[in-house]
Amino acid sequence: MKLKNILFIVFSLTTLAAAFAQPLRSTRPEFSLKVAEESLAKNDYYNALEWYEKYYEQTKDRTVGYQIALLQMQLRDYSKAESAFSRVLQRDKKATGEVNPDARFYFAQMQKMNEKYEEAVITFEDYIKESKDDNKIALAKTEIVGAKMAMRMKENLTLIVTNAGTKINTPNNEYSPLITEDGSSLYFTSFRNEKMIVIDGKEGDYYSKVMKAEKSPRGIWTDAEPISGDINRPGNNQGSVYVSPNGQVMYFTRIELNGNDVSKSTLFYSVKQGDSWSPSKEVTGINGNYFVKHPSVGEMYGKDVLFFSSNMEGTKGGFDIFYANKTDDGTFSAPMNAGVVNTIGDEETPYYRNGKLYFSSTGHAGLGGFDVFVANWNGTTWTTPENMGKGINSSVNDRYFSMDADGSIYLLSNRPGGRSLKSKTCCEDIYILKKEPLKVNLIVTTTNDKKKPLSGLNYNFTEIISGKPGKPDAQTADSYRTDLLPKKAYMIITSKAGYFSDTTEFNTMDVKENTTIQKAIVLRPLPVISASLIAKALAGDKPLNNVTYQLIEIAGKKTDTKTGDTYSNALALEKQYMIIASKAGFVADTVKFNTNGIKETTEIEKVLNLKPKMITVKRNERIKLDNIYYKLDKFAANEQDMENWDLARQSLDFLYNIMVKYPDMVIELSSHTDSRGSDKYNLELSQKRAEGAEKYLNAKGIEKTRIVAKGYGETRLVNECKNGVKCSDEQHLQNRRTEFRILSGPTTIEITEQQSATNN
Repeated sequence: MKLKNILFIVFSLTTLAAAFAQPLRSTRPEFSLKVAEESLAKNDYYNALEWYEKYYEQTKDRTVGYQIALLQMQLRDYSKAESAFSRVLQRDKKATGEVNPDARFYFAQMQKMNEKYEEAVITFEDYIKESKDDNKIALAKTEIVGAKMAMRMKENLTLIVTNAGTKINTPNNEYSPLITEDGSSLYFTSFRNEKMIVIDGKEGDYYSKVMKAEKSPRGIWTDAEPISGDINRPGNNQGSVYVSPNGQVMYFTRIELNGNDVSKSTLFYSVKQGDSWSPSKEVTGINGNYFVKHPSVGEMYGKDVLFFSSNMEGTKGGFDIFYANKTDDGTFSAPMNAGVVNTIGDEETPYYRNGKLYFSSTGHAGLGGFDVFVANWNGTTWTTPENMGKGINSSVNDRYFSMDADGSIYLLSNRPGGRSLKSKTCCEDIYILKKEPLKVNLIVTTTNDKKKPLSGLNYNFTEIISGKPGKPDAQTADSYRTDLLPKKAYMIITSKAGYFSDTTEFNTMDVKENTTIQKAIVLRPLPVISASLIAKALAGDKPLNNVTYQLIEIAGKKTDTKTGDTYSNALALEKQYMIIASKAGFVADTVKFNTNGIKETTEIEKVLNLKPKMITVKRNERIKLDNIYYKLDKFAANEQDMENWDLARQSLDFLYNIMVKYPDMVIELSSHTDSRGSDKYNLELSQKRAEGAEKYLNAKGIEKTRIVAKGYGETRLVNECKNGVKCSDEQHLQNRRTEFRILSGPTTIEITEQQSATNN
């Protein structure tokens, strides 16, 4: 079985469907079969599978069952493929008494990929008995060894396997992960598509690109982004990528596609230029009329070499691992086969490190499809490759092994649990494998110089890399906790408003066992400099009471609102402020100020001037006089008869001042009651109260001829509280009012909105 890198691309069938001039829902069987065959010819496996299955639903023609099974295997839906091959074998045996040996071989492989190792061994043994294909028989024997090895091999319980996460992996395939020596950067290639790529003229820039993700000091990956420079060219797909250990040279392949298959793969290189990469050039001496993929720098016989995988002439099977001596930048000698590491299967994704060659193979005994193996260079040849075991390998495909200085392993796998577009094993994700790490914890607590704990501290934690701070982790908290890595240098800066900051450096170079590092930070207070605000509001030159003050920090989110005679509050330094004073009946006033440049404790005083709001009153328009309330059965405008004589007098004086201002004005001065009591009593009481108010104005010098006193009793209620209606005291109070209106003289007058002319 060719275990290919399937590209999850489907092609629009709109043109073909239109040619048949019929809805897809009502397609004829011959149309479904034609589309399936044409899609398969274009290596468009998803459309081919869909239309073959549709054709089978329409006709129950079991002759397409083998092709359906092959497509499901090709698309790495191992569970469905196993069932499909099983049906093919049962059908053939029932129909002819014989089976297709290839179907049995693939059925056994699918059983193995689905971890049905015992069943796979039996099926492979049956295949060997009936097959005449020597190469496949040899592969079947190796598969049996691998299946039996899988059954007895123990899980590596010290190995922690984690998916690299959504910032790196997509539901589509990722390819060619390479971790840098220091573990801080991860290179790989990816289409970066969350959905299936549909080639329909609207697909946009769907080409695969070389990506890079970086790790923060806390070990969290940033979102992967395309690398800068000339490498990711529009209209070009990038295949595999490798960056030299010194980070200065990048080798990568550009691929051409034929449907879902790679039809060409050529090797290029680029040189680091600052933060970017130079224009790419084709590697000299290696490329040819064959596939070149999976470059990796190594050493043999004391010379720099480039390992790669190819199907060039001289392979033992499909793809073999080759190497070529470096003669100059981008130039290599004739490639040579790597020898014992290669088999009649496929060998791919070589990775060289410290005299060891890691690679993936389908020809050595493994647990699944591609397994990772390692061979040691003894100075003259490679030792027999060894399987890397469970955890690193699974029952499916595991490739692109790479490792950082701490021993963390990065590889590509379509094992269950990844992000997948289709079946649970369709797509390859990048995984990170670590041995149970040395646990080093950091706990930072902070007090003031009197040993009292501080809260709300700003912690800025970073790793020191080559003498320079790396990317920081900033937190605001009462204390700081994080995990540390061994053999690293760190720095933490602790700060809080009003205190001198502290910088503490430390390292984990000598840590040999699980431990907790505790740091007790002491912050000394800064000299106290404060600013405060005192504000008051005036109407003319008189203070106003019960004013609403609103303090706003400009360009910030802080506001403070209070109501009172004056306003006071603490201010922050180096801030812009404005204060607004408002009161019913007055025009609000705003004052802006700042606390810039204050070097000593300062009290800022602000006076706000509120001008009365003026309203225009027309003739015969009724104006209510507030605060004129009488005691029970009382009607005289004096201290003995009034509930609050001071307020009532202010309202009457307000009316007096208007009449002085407009000497030709004649008014009706009216009094009203609520509905409680008899109508006659209320009418008489309201008349007496209107006359009582009139007498007060007469006593101050207003002629009787200018005032018509009128009592209306309960005849002009302002709400529904008439006889027999239950109302609250507040509702009744609305009816017990004193009003005036202009009968003659000026047609309009101006008065302040606050009718009582008081500061209530």
